[in-house]
Amino acid sequence: MIEHQLHNSYDTYNAFIYTNKTYNPHFHKNYELIYIMKGEMTVDIINRPVHLLEGEMLLISPFSVHSFVADQNTRIWVAVFSEGYFSSFAKKNNHLQYSKFRCEQTIEDFLGKYLFFEGTPDLHIGKACMHLICSECLKKATIDTINLEQDFKQKVIEFIYANLSNEITLQTIAQTMGFEYHYFSSLFHACFHMNFKEFVNIFRYEYASEMLLDKTKDISYIAGECGFQSIRNFNRVFKKLSGKTPSEFRNSL
Repeated sequence: MIEHQLHNSYDTYNAFIYTNKTYNPHFHKNYELIYIMKGEMTVDIINRPVHLLEGEMLLISPFSVHSFVADQNTRIWVAVFSEGYFSSFAKKNNHLQYSKFRCEQTIEDFLGKYLFFEGTPDLHIGKACMHLICSECLKKATIDTINLEQDFKQKVIEFIYANLSNEITLQTIAQTMGFEYHYFSSLFHACFHMNFKEFVNIFRYEYASEMLLDKTKDISYIAGECGFQSIRNFNRVFKKLSGKTPSEFRNSL
């Protein structure tokens, strides 16, 4: 199953250093930057393996499905951040996926001092570091080609994410993306191996889980914002996926 990491889809910055860490296929609205501090590992991005060696970096664009396994001999720095950290780059390039690249040594040393640590850097220094990384990426990385299946997956995910508050049907998404209904349905099942409604409900459930953390928000309001047509449907879907109703989930926090 592909996980939508909703917590990494807000206007935010998070950075961690990992060893012996596994992330199953997932996506989010923000950029992700991976830097290999020690060892090597393979990142599977949009069903394509990218092998990274020590000192190499990979910039993952928004909504790109990716996964990786870092064993105990590998140490990696991973940052997830919104496009505001380099808005000019993002406006032109956020639908492109670049290959791995390696920064100049002087730049890598600078980043090691001011960026490659857990936590949030000073805002201005952080943005300066990201602009340096973008410059190195544009100079040294190439644009990876995306085949039709990969492109289809990414566009479906983007559409669902952008329309969670609205009713989403196979007919509407097929029409919006310019596909004949039956062909779209077959292609969706071939790509995701899931029922379309169940797939959309996973997005709605994850969004609702985040909203329920704010106890000032009424449950009926959350149901509407997440696209559930009724409280009854909201309760049914939420309990099926979590084992609890929305109220029980909130009370357990």
